[in-house]
Amino acid sequence: MKIMVADDDRDMVDMLSYWLKGHGYDVVRAFDGEQAIKRWRETLPDLVILDIQMPKLDGFEVCRQMRMETNSMVLILTAHDREDDEVRGLELGADDYLRKPFSPRQLLARIKALMRRANTVRGVTGSSTITVGPFTLDAMRHEVTRDGVKIRLTPTESRLLHLLISHTGQVLTTDMIIERIWGYDDAGDSGLVKTHIRHLRQKVEPAPNSPQFIMTVPGVGYTFTAPITIEP
Repeated sequence: MKIMVADDDRDMVDMLSYWLKGHGYDVVRAFDGEQAIKRWRETLPDLVILDIQMPKLDGFEVCRQMRMETNSMVLILTAHDREDDEVRGLELGADDYLRKPFSPRQLLARIKALMRRANTVRGVTGSSTITVGPFTLDAMRHEVTRDGVKIRLTPTESRLLHLLISHTGQVLTTDMIIERIWGYDDAGDSGLVKTHIRHLRQKVEPAPNSPQFIMTVPGVGYTFTAPITIEP
């Protein structure tokens, strides 16, 4: 697995690079936003560990440009007290975030969770295409259309929509969603789910503020409400 570490803190990049290489990862380094974009396009890493506060281009802009061109996984690094940065990063398409300061063990746990998720994404129903109302979701290609018009989703949004649709009519708890989508063995951050649900609604619901399909079950989790047709 190839990982790019992008941070203007050279000591941090050197430390993480040494540590990740010791765990068998191929590491690409970048020290500012412009360099991150250039090296990312040259090397096409599987995962990008991306600091938000970088010169030339900040992490938000780097993440935005990456999401326009690729499905590479993105893990953003944020300051401990900057929750708004986390929300903005997720809305731009980041798959997960980690707050500074963090230990190498915490980072490795996040990387392994992302790897498990990438390696186990398969069609839950055994069918390549699921049609629900105006939506058609191709589980293998991670593509969704509404009334024949393709909707651009991030990889996480695509997996989340597939999970919900595959369990139409069932209530999925927040912890269950975190385990299935983010791969955490222990309890994760419910803010991850809330942010992605909100952004997913903005893309797929006709009226996001009055959702018809992705419904909240207060205090429990979420459910997808629509008849389902599976095409072999």
